[in-house]
Amino acid sequence: YSYEGGAPEFETQAAMGSRCGIDNLEAVLFGHHLANKYGLDTISLGGTISWAMEAWDEGLLTAEDTGGIDLSWGNDESLIKLTKMIAFREGFGDILAEGSARAAQKIGRGTDKFVMTVKKQEIAGQEPRAQKSMGLAAATAGRGADHLYGFPVLDEVGFDEDIKKRFGEKYLPEMADRLNPKYKGIMVKECEDFMVMIESVGLCKYGTQIPPEFYYDDVALALKIHNGLHLTAADLQEIGERIVNLNRLFNARFGVTRKDDCLPERLIKEKSPIGPSAGQVVELDQMLDEYYSVRGWNLVTGLPLQETLERLGLE
Repeated sequence: YSYEGGAPEFETQAAMGSRCGIDNLEAVLFGHHLANKYGLDTISLGGTISWAMEAWDEGLLTAEDTGGIDLSWGNDESLIKLTKMIAFREGFGDILAEGSARAAQKIGRGTDKFVMTVKKQEIAGQEPRAQKSMGLAAATAGRGADHLYGFPVLDEVGFDEDIKKRFGEKYLPEMADRLNPKYKGIMVKECEDFMVMIESVGLCKYGTQIPPEFYYDDVALALKIHNGLHLTAADLQEIGERIVNLNRLFNARFGVTRKDDCLPERLIKEKSPIGPSAGQVVELDQMLDEYYSVRGWNLVTGLPLQETLERLGLE
């Protein structure tokens, strides 16, 4: 494998590497190059191919389905071949091009058990059982399993002092404990509001969220100096909250409710098998109740309450 171009970031290495059992770094780099060349999202690409590999490993996909392609874990040649086939919708690649959720619906045979998506979008490299806030954020994100929509990293690497400044000491130590579901609804709500505002301004999430160097006051000052906008931290916070609620209302028009703010069953019921998070599952319902409560959304439907819309001027 050879090409000229940049190196992949960690999500690509996880999705097209470890998630597929591939330790050939050259193949991962080349697969990343092809994905960039063809305009493919590497998280969904790797997540879809790894779904097919697991279904193959379980005997639910055969060479007859794949057109003779061996989908054994770690087969880097098949990774490269499928990347091209997906891009040009050739053979088995035409089925995979729709993503793992739709591919499983088409193939059946119980292959849906291995689909790792939220709202049909593949989950990124963060293990929700190892960081409960990321599990909740994947479930509530406005555009499927998007780890960057809320990007709740404050409990990931020990930003205890920043949690104390942003939320208050009363939420410690639980909010800073990545395995504790308590207060994660509060954290994810705040992080979503902040992150969508940051996107709207055009700032990078690195530096504003990880590390958490800048917050609402800093952004308000920058907008005043650079753009002549006289917005307070409270104004920016409300703008972020309005955006999240508008996103929810848009999705509600297409039938999205609490039932869609879900995670794959294996993350909720199957305990993490190894490592520091062994024995953990995602306590999603508990966190959703807390999240909806602080959002001012209906606990049953997951939709904004009328009083919330009126408070935000969205009635």
